[in-house]
Amino acid sequence: MANLQDKIRVSIDDLEDMLGVFGLPDFISKAEARFVRQTAEIAQDVVEHPKVKVVFVSGPTSSGKTTFTDRLVSQLSMRGKKAIRLSLDDYYNLQALSFDDEGRPDFESVETLDMRLASMDLARLVSGDEVVPPTFDFMIRQRVESKKPPLSIGKDGIVVVEGLHGLCDETTGSFDKEQYLGIFIMPYASVMQDRRLLDSDDLRMLRRIVRDVRHRGAHALTTIDYWPMIHNSEQEYYRDYLTKADYHVNSFLAYEPLVIAALASRDIQEALAAYEQGLLAPSVFMERSNVKKDFANIEKAVAKARMLQSWLAQIPQAKEKFVPKTSILNEFLCL
Repeated sequence: MANLQDKIRVSIDDLEDMLGVFGLPDFISKAEARFVRQTAEIAQDVVEHPKVKVVFVSGPTSSGKTTFTDRLVSQLSMRGKKAIRLSLDDYYNLQALSFDDEGRPDFESVETLDMRLASMDLARLVSGDEVVPPTFDFMIRQRVESKKPPLSIGKDGIVVVEGLHGLCDETTGSFDKEQYLGIFIMPYASVMQDRRLLDSDDLRMLRRIVRDVRHRGAHALTTIDYWPMIHNSEQEYYRDYLTKADYHVNSFLAYEPLVIAALASRDIQEALAAYEQGLLAPSVFMERSNVKKDFANIEKAVAKARMLQSWLAQIPQAKEKFVPKTSILNEFLCL
């Protein structure tokens, strides 16, 4: 059973102190090393359990699951263990959706995944068969023809399954506990300025805003407007998945507010300007809503955006060029 631990608290003064020419590189290096160390320790633990055939990686949105999983696969390979990544995101099946009271489609629940196919593919992989997983295109929000090469772990390899619902009963239920290990990943941190300025949920929202603008065709107000659905859905599985996990990985990097806050602030400002000029594009997340509205609640989204702007204005800024190419932050900054 995992517990949230090692919460990182960073103050505005800490961030300002680290912006010096020599301070920032050292600050970044130490933050990145901490994350790498977490990954390496888990990889070593996995190889020391020879009966383990599957590692499940779960966690709420914008926690860095994909990058962590790729890192873990690499670390396992370095230790002589063949490992592959299977992403549950590719098993999205949005034929039948549910909605909240304001018409937001639920893209977050396990019911949006084709768990029957995912479970079948996972069982085949563990048996040593080859599998060609499906491909889901998030820009057009539908499954497309898969051009991926076949996956196989051979006789003694490991499948690392990552996704929002990586630790749901449908994935873990087919295996004895000695056959798998579970990981719950999320940033666990606070940014302080006399009081708590940003908490873990805020930090994930900022990551999500930055990613959605660049890779999901969604402006900042779209993400903020949709966030209540994300938050409410997470409450239904958060504790269960954390309890089922063997490890908690804290994916927060102490320097990330310097970069993410700056980008998110710019994205929010652009969306607010478009709103004020009457040029704001409709929410892409509401295209499949059961109500004919461009947004679930644009007034609340705008109010939240302006509040975020006031908080972000207090955080010093650093350019994204300082982010190492191997950083987990690149999951949100670039493809």
